[in-house]
Amino acid sequence: MKLRLIPVLFYLFIPLLFSACKKTVDYPKPANSKILSYKVPVSNGEITGVIDESDKTITVYLPFFYQLDVIDPKIQLAAGATLKESIVPVAVMDNKTTYTVTGADKTTTSYQLKIVIQQIAPLVVEEVSTAAVITKWGIGNGFVLIRGNFNTTDITKVKAYLVAADQKEIELTPSASSTTSIVPQLLPAGKTYQIAYLQVPQSVNPGSYKLRVKVYALVAETTYPVEVVYGQPQITYAGVTARQGETFTISTKAEVFHQFSEFSILVNGQKTVLPIVSYTRTSAIIRVPDGIPAGVYQPTAKFEGWPAATYGWTVTVTPK
Repeated sequence: MKLRLIPVLFYLFIPLLFSACKKTVDYPKPANSKILSYKVPVSNGEITGVIDESDKTITVYLPFFYQLDVIDPKIQLAAGATLKESIVPVAVMDNKTTYTVTGADKTTTSYQLKIVIQQIAPLVVEEVSTAAVITKWGIGNGFVLIRGNFNTTDITKVKAYLVAADQKEIELTPSASSTTSIVPQLLPAGKTYQIAYLQVPQSVNPGSYKLRVKVYALVAETTYPVEVVYGQPQITYAGVTARQGETFTISTKAEVFHQFSEFSILVNGQKTVLPIVSYTRTSAIIRVPDGIPAGVYQPTAKFEGWPAATYGWTVTVTPK
């Protein structure tokens, strides 16, 4: 009896199955506020950014060898969509750029731009000191040299810093007296790059500092510090002219003035001191006494701790 009921029940359920198949599901339409493509022109074509709709990001993978400072993107939007921001060049180290798209359907979507610079890692900077010998750099010294695997000859792409104990960075600057450049070198240990003529800023305080180098996103730091000290002060070559009883200014673009004790000239073979009215690290005001005869004189300067130095430029004294 039970076996006879099975076919009957099967036929009773057939109409229910067909009625269930007729039911449809309406999925929501996708938002129209989309960036369809993000392209970056480069020297040999274009780099296409990767658009991730799940987390609303645009990632641009930028090979280091292009050595770009900025990218100038081309953006394609969905039909009828508009972009809130202007399309302007973006610095390659910028991580705060967003794009806000408003669709024709009035929806709004924001995308975060991520620029990933593809570099050869790790970055290595050669030690300038050792455990036994700590190198000393004078404040204002413009002949600092560093080496590392920078993989570029573009001096603007490599940043070198003195790093204090509190992690404050003080950037080494291009030399005021020589041309700063990067030169590749082939050494027994392999290819390296040398930066010549960096300068210790004249405002740095004496002390112990690590050397930190950055090339785009890569960072390297020395194990051993350098000691920043007051070096032998220099006076920038420049002839000066002043009237009797008046003052003139001398300055330095290199090692700073420190413990400036005396400035003199030879008058008729006799050492004659010209008073130092005042001085800072980078300049000094010197007075010509009324009794100094008019003439052209070669000056000598004395800084405590260093031998007196006589300079090749001249002080010209004129009558009142």
